[in-house]
Amino acid sequence: MVAFVMALSVTCLAATGALLLVGLLLVGRDGPAGASLQYAAIAGVAEVSASAIYLVWVNVGWSIAFAVANALMVLGPVMIPLAFHALSPTSVTLSSTVIAGAGVVVVAATSFLLPELEAVVVQSFTFAVVGVCGAAAALGSREGHRASIRVLAGTLSVFSLYCAARGIALAIAVAEDDDRAPGGIFSDAGAITVGVVVIALATGAVSAFWLAVRRENLLAAAGSSAVLVIVPGRRLGGTGRLPRFRGLVEDVREAAAAIDPGAVSVFGGAGLSRSGAATALKDTLRIDHGWTEEEIALLAQTTVER
Repeated sequence: MVAFVMALSVTCLAATGALLLVGLLLVGRDGPAGASLQYAAIAGVAEVSASAIYLVWVNVGWSIAFAVANALMVLGPVMIPLAFHALSPTSVTLSSTVIAGAGVVVVAATSFLLPELEAVVVQSFTFAVVGVCGAAAALGSREGHRASIRVLAGTLSVFSLYCAARGIALAIAVAEDDDRAPGGIFSDAGAITVGVVVIALATGAVSAFWLAVRRENLLAAAGSSAVLVIVPGRRLGGTGRLPRFRGLVEDVREAAAAIDPGAVSVFGGAGLSRSGAATALKDTLRIDHGWTEEEIALLAQTTVER
């Protein structure tokens, strides 16, 4: 059991790190997108904390530890409808958030007041409800048309069905006055394994969503520019990636912003609002960023056709 809990903790840490890395590199901290990433971080912290407290409960006991761990475990997926509400507030995302949030309170109270098996029954059914709320918020948001969001909603729906089935199996055990929890996929270890898979799939879907949004934003920015100045991915005739590629791209974007208030970031460089600004950009790169003539010669300049 301890090994499975540790696996869950490591998975949550990796998922949180991946989402924050994608978010910080592609989205940033500001606006609705930044708020949604903050909820992703909270979800990861909640899940990792729940895993740690579960270990305390397994080794030491304490009903309060069991209640807090269960509540934190449910709090993680509650952040999904909250994140979608931050992105595009609708009545669906708001209702999903309120219902899912109420589930945390229910789980905390029942885990503290009820015997262990009965509390796990409530938690399983609450997970099912929270999963439905997350799927509804995803599909009810303005991003619901995207394939990655549909994958996320599908993953949450399957998770809800599993949790409902596990809740029924546990409820039967309670009704039959059987102190033993169901085995196999409905055991604690089975539930954690399913949770690890769901977290991995959800992380992949959310990362794909942000990548798609970033790509669309950059393409839209490129279309609104007069000229594009791009750093090629590799030297002419070369096979490997250009050394210091990412640093060169950042230099181009910083120099463009310094000389052109209308400059925007695009794939591999910057879009300038004035065609004549390209020469000034190269001078800025040479003087302020220390670019060599060889690096200047690498730049590809393309006029955007209207």
